[in-house]
Amino acid sequence: MSARDTPTSPRLGLVIVAMTIGNAVILVSQTAVPLALPAIMDEFGVGSSSVQWVLTASLLPLAGLMVLGGRLGDLYGLRRVFCAGSIVFAAASLAAGLAPTFEFLVAARVVQGAGGALLLPTSVAIVSAVAGEKDAGRALGTLGGAAAVAGALGPIIGGALTGALGWRFVMLVNLPLAALSMVIALLVVPRDPRRADRDRVDVIGAVLLSITLIGVVFGIGQSQVWGWASPGVWLPLVIAALSAAAFVVVERRIAVPLMDLRLLVSHRNYAGATVSQGLGGMIEMGLGVIFPLLLILNLGMDPTTAGLALLPTTLPMVIVAPLAGRWYDKVGGRFPLMTGFGVLGLAGVALMLAVPTHEFVPLIPGLTLYGIGLAIVLTVNDPVSLDSVPARHHGQVSGVSATAEQFGGALGIAAFYLVFHATYVHELHERIDSSDLPDLTTAQYEKLRSDIEAAEQTGLRPDHFDPEFTDYLRSTLDAAASAHVLTFGMTVVVAVLGVVASALLVRRAVDNPIDMTSPEKVFAAGVIVGSASSSKHLHLHRHRDDQPAPRDPV
Repeated sequence: MSARDTPTSPRLGLVIVAMTIGNAVILVSQTAVPLALPAIMDEFGVGSSSVQWVLTASLLPLAGLMVLGGRLGDLYGLRRVFCAGSIVFAAASLAAGLAPTFEFLVAARVVQGAGGALLLPTSVAIVSAVAGEKDAGRALGTLGGAAAVAGALGPIIGGALTGALGWRFVMLVNLPLAALSMVIALLVVPRDPRRADRDRVDVIGAVLLSITLIGVVFGIGQSQVWGWASPGVWLPLVIAALSAAAFVVVERRIAVPLMDLRLLVSHRNYAGATVSQGLGGMIEMGLGVIFPLLLILNLGMDPTTAGLALLPTTLPMVIVAPLAGRWYDKVGGRFPLMTGFGVLGLAGVALMLAVPTHEFVPLIPGLTLYGIGLAIVLTVNDPVSLDSVPARHHGQVSGVSATAEQFGGALGIAAFYLVFHATYVHELHERIDSSDLPDLTTAQYEKLRSDIEAAEQTGLRPDHFDPEFTDYLRSTLDAAASAHVLTFGMTVVVAVLGVVASALLVRRAVDNPIDMTSPEKVFAAGVIVGSASSSKHLHLHRHRDDQPAPRDPV
């Protein structure tokens, strides 16, 4: 892969297009699905707690296998693994779109996540390798920004497809996009070099990491269904803790680890970007589930209108994402990340103040701030990670970064929905008990809950609601508003953690000595000419740190 390509060269431009489509097809799949969940509930007759697994089933393997996908790219070739991921993802999308049962749909989404785990980390590493170190920041900023914009368009796409053609087309739309991405990649991405020596894949590490992530998300997600005292809740959490401890031990002792933990210790920017990516993913996917509930249930919008109402979160990304990439090139990642999380915190405050009005217009400032903050954080994180480690680790680092985002997303869905649901149920009981309304019997409460879930397709409107429960509707709306306020308050807490983590771990950009990871010729003015690939590369290593570049531990 030539280091001479620039962001304006035809080859690099087409590579960015192919990788952006590959990224976007996964992100759109994630952000479009929440608008399709009500229709899926209706067709398969499942409740709101069960239907969340359509989202989580994809995110868990995506998070658990992402590092493995990046490692496979390093060992077997970035282009080869990217194309394999495209095929798996497209086949799973077809199966999901034709799913005859809810269980089949969830299984297909699991396979989708596995395909995405091959696509995401290799796409970032391919762009970095083709762009060369000098232009990697700008190229990765373009990739991240464009993918973030595509992901932000997901709710609009999901709402429009669900309203016009049905939820199945939200899955099937991935087929032509994945095929297009793979065809362009085969045409413009250089062939992977042959490698006579290949290290073994750390299967044990991959299994332990997957168990850890799945255990945490499953335990938290099921706590509202089975209760915290249930073995189905605390046992997965205990297993996750033991698996995490075993993972650390294995990765420290194995010759070729899945995740080299020494890199996280030696490169503060890498550690900071990994934490930042996880927190950003929590807000991104957690609110991706909460926003449709707010717009459809509380404001009475249909899915199509709700998708359009999320435009204020999308439009800022078109402008902010490319600017964030240039900002990073000038000042490094510390201040942009702190600013991005600060804006996300302000968005949470603005949304907390707007929800009690039960009107859409007051929500616009908070939605807009959310779009701006998320665009900055997601655009800057990848180059912060990749600029801080030697190029031979880029596949692994891309996988770790993407794992952090997807695990954060899965955890965000579970945690944000947990806060929303627990607060909603508590507030509803409190408001009914303190009012003059007669208490509901168990059967009536179950009927009310069923009617509320059915209203997730049409909005919670009095004229369409069961007359038996009309008098309870105000208490229901107020309880939901209180739950949304507390959930957006949780957003503020996560955003503050992001500001603190970025301030402590991510450093300013300074010029440091060149770190050559392979013996190549260095010409005048530090221009480096040679080949760059996952196995043999030419790397100008720009450490973004306030201190001399740490010695590569491996």
